[in-house]
Amino acid sequence: MNTHKKTLITRSGFTLVEMLVVIGIFGIILAGVLKVFDTSNYTYKVQEEIAEMQQNVRVSKMFLERDIRMAGCGLNNVAMGTNVLSGSDIINSRAYAVEFLNGSGENGSDIVEIKFLNFDEGECGTDPSTTPAISCDDLNTLTLTNDMPVSSTVAIVYEDLVSDPSFTDWNENCYCGRLYTHPTPGYSVIITTPDGLKSDVVFVTQVTPHTNHASTISNGANFTADDGRTYDNKIFNSYPAGSTISFFNRNTYTKLTYYIQNRRLMRDREVRDPADGSIDTITETVAVNIEDLQFRFGLDPDADGDIDSWVGESGGDPDLTGTEREHVRLVEINVLGRTSSEHRGHSEVRPAILDNAAGSTADGFRRKQLQVTVKVRNLGL
Repeated sequence: MNTHKKTLITRSGFTLVEMLVVIGIFGIILAGVLKVFDTSNYTYKVQEEIAEMQQNVRVSKMFLERDIRMAGCGLNNVAMGTNVLSGSDIINSRAYAVEFLNGSGENGSDIVEIKFLNFDEGECGTDPSTTPAISCDDLNTLTLTNDMPVSSTVAIVYEDLVSDPSFTDWNENCYCGRLYTHPTPGYSVIITTPDGLKSDVVFVTQVTPHTNHASTISNGANFTADDGRTYDNKIFNSYPAGSTISFFNRNTYTKLTYYIQNRRLMRDREVRDPADGSIDTITETVAVNIEDLQFRFGLDPDADGDIDSWVGESGGDPDLTGTEREHVRLVEINVLGRTSSEHRGHSEVRPAILDNAAGSTADGFRRKQLQVTVKVRNLGL
């Protein structure tokens, strides 16, 4: 008799409770991993924003320091010119190297204007047409005799513009972005005192060479220039003998305005079209997320090399006056940047800088202030 053995097959598995326990444990581990990842990712984001903020502040400082250091270059330490220099300057006003509007910008920030001559730009070049003409940059300097009354529009110079080959070019055409023709060129020249402390830019309206006596150069009053504006131009004979007269390339004149707009550090740069004399303003963004821009100016009115007072700090004068603008020797720059977004767990109030009060409420932005003091090397000795 065959005995059949029944094979018992045991089936095993996870119960529902066991599955729920495993899922719960896995969820806890995953939550921990995600928390670590989120923290690491957020920390990375915060550090990226902080690095970007620091870079924005450094770039702002670099541009401001460079341009302020150039303030007054070619302006002979004190003042220069009528508004032939720039379409935005007032007729007969002086173009000071530094202008300051205290607290006139966004959220109480300051506005500063910087003026200088940039000799690396605006070279006259040579006439591209078939008409032969020298570069106006090659015109040699003339010297004033001061033998005429102040009211005269004709001035006498020592140089012989007929037979001296070094100066006969003043009796010819010259080129600087456009062709200036003799005898009524209407081009700009700069006259400077022998001590170099005062200059004016005026238009030459006539050059008259002589063979038997000194040559003359004219700067007729109420001259209408190539930009369509009429200028009070009569000034040569108010300068002393020995003053120098040189061609002035208006394209080298640089006027920069720094201000904050929508938390961006902006720079307006005036550019002159040499063909018609019109002035265009090019607006550039220097850096973003800049919250405050403050200046103060060290003055040395007695020229002894020591700063006697500061303008722009709390309790000081609100703006630079005409006299004070001549005595600026140091400029303190304060730039305040902030991160592009608020950071959780962080709270601070926008700090007070000079005469701009601190913010009224705390927020989550991180901030970086950078301060630098610049010696304006082209002002004073």
